[in-house]
Amino acid sequence: MAQQLSQLYDVFSRTIDAIHTFMDMLSPVISDAQDEHQRLYFHHIYEEEEHRLERLKELLPELSGFLASEQNVNSGSKRFSRLLQNINLEKFGLHNFLEHLDLAMYHFKDPEHIQMLTSMLEQTKADYTLVKDILAYMNEDPSISVSLESNKESHSHVVATTAHDDTNKNNIAPTASTDSMLSLSPMQMRKGLSVGSLKQNR
Repeated sequence: MAQQLSQLYDVFSRTIDAIHTFMDMLSPVISDAQDEHQRLYFHHIYEEEEHRLERLKELLPELSGFLASEQNVNSGSKRFSRLLQNINLEKFGLHNFLEHLDLAMYHFKDPEHIQMLTSMLEQTKADYTLVKDILAYMNEDPSISVSLESNKESHSHVVATTAHDDTNKNNIAPTASTDSMLSLSPMQMRKGLSVGSLKQNR
């Protein structure tokens, strides 16, 4: 189990760096938005990643503590159960980060940004798949009493995003224009961008 926790630590450390890069990319877009609709659209994405960054900065020390002390991670303690629940939450954080990166591809069209976003998409997709596999492995461990599959991604809608591509196909940049994305009503946009950013009270 320690090996899996070490892999998760590496994944979430990379994710923190990617979030910083992504937020730096969005900041000038928000500041120079053409209208309030565009500003709200990108600020919504920025704020969700900002909240996720805060969660990850709390999660990494917890992971590090278990690894450094070489505690029996199969103990079923409340502390370990909480850790697993937080890891499960961050699986959905990766899922939503993939969708945010996909959405950014509609706006950023210059080669430099496209290359950066494509690289982050590929790495995040690999990390998301790894985290799903690790959680599936943990869920099969009889010594772990916490259910890690209580919440699953919604399959109610058919959407072409990297987060919903279970076949590991090559990532293809979206072809819709920014104008078409920004023509969505606030309710449509909110529905499409909803993220499980709330966390259970400790």
